Amino acid sequence: MSLELKIEEVKWLAPVGLQISLRIRFGSPLSSINTYPANWVQKYTELGLMMHDPTMKWAYENTGTCRWNAHMDVDTHSVLKMAAGYGIIYGATISCRSETEVGHRSIATFGRADREYEEAELTYLYKFIQKIHDQATPPTNITDAEIEALLLLKRGLIIKEVAVELGISENAVKQRMSNVRRKLGARTTIHAASLAQQYGLI
Repeated sequence: MSLELKIEEVKWLAPVGLQISLRIRFGSPLSSINTYPANWVQKYTELGLMMHDPTMKWAYENTGTCRWNAHMDVDTHSVLKMAAGYGIIYGATISCRSETEVGHRSIATFGRADREYEEAELTYLYKFIQKIHDQATPPTNITDAEIEALLLLKRGLIIKEVAVELGISENAVKQRMSNVRRKLGARTTIHAASLAQQYGLI
């Protein structure tokens, strides 16, 4: 199920917008979605506000939940005050990771204009983000042989060249790619290579 479909479960808790970045690794998420007002997203991006956003600093250093009002005193660049100017007056940030993994973190923010988030709502949102973070766990059943073939294709070799390089038949290369696409849930080999890279498999 796509992230767009999954957020239907929590959109009602973010009437002004939400942002979810799943399985961030080296600053790049496996997938992400942002439904905040376009003019706010543009300003946030153009001014590089993520570097100064106290809620993002918190999210990279902690796991759990927090309300934005807890960071007003350390909002030295008035990021939260600017957000309020776009109707995002109250917010919550969620940060989670898997205990058994290193380097993968999912971060989400939720905004509203009418009131603070209640404790029960924060708990609900945390469980939701942790659930979709865990669902996006990299597959562990991809073989070294499949990764080897995928790497060669990613480098620009065609199937015939990969077969010669590995000393196997073209059908064997195609079978390996079919297996990789199925295991990663990828539509194409290019998509599989992209997912494998984001998962840190290649």
